[in-house]
Amino acid sequence: MSPCLLLHGIGEPPAHIADMERPYWLTTEIFARIVELAQHNDVRLTLDDGNDTDVHIALPALLRAGLTASFFIPSDRIGRPGYVSEDDIRTLQVAGMEIGSHGRAHIRWTEVSDDVIAEDVSSSIDRLREILGERVRGVAVPYGACDRRVLRVLRALHVERVYSSFAGPDPKDAWLVRRDCLMADMPAATIERLMTRKYTAVDGTLSFLRTWRRAGEASMWRA
Repeated sequence: MSPCLLLHGIGEPPAHIADMERPYWLTTEIFARIVELAQHNDVRLTLDDGNDTDVHIALPALLRAGLTASFFIPSDRIGRPGYVSEDDIRTLQVAGMEIGSHGRAHIRWTEVSDDVIAEDVSSSIDRLREILGERVRGVAVPYGACDRRVLRVLRALHVERVYSSFAGPDPKDAWLVRRDCLMADMPAATIERLMTRKYTAVDGTLSFLRTWRRAGEASMWRA
């Protein structure tokens, strides 16, 4: 049972970043502390949105620390200013990082039809597979907009692992992965507590029940 952290951009948000996304950008100092703690604790790191800081800031720090992370990329943003390019994605891949889908257009799946969700996910996976030359196994839900209907669509698409924004720890073989989202105004002590806490079976059960009530059936839980 281990926590999985959700990060976005690192450093000063550039001008093109929308106001609603800015609170999710972490300072380089906080990110350095996260990497340091991750070296000594059983924590999984994920980064969403495909910002170019994934390659310019996150990747060098992870390599120096001997760590890996999962990067979830909206395929429509690939190659746009401020976001990763196809070459950047291959650089992450060669460095041993996991590359996953964050949908194509970064839309809220709870607000669109099943067919739109399926197209958004499938087209993104296809684009990434063309770049990587290998299967894409994980999908992170944009905006954390996830409910039972969304999960049913993702299950029907045979997505191997779904990364949500529901907080809490999970066993590493969970199909629906909960992630603790880190924000700019989160005290350093809170981040450290999330990364160093030792979770018990009771913690896992309580977290499971909270997520089950919000998003899915127990049968969806494992791969």
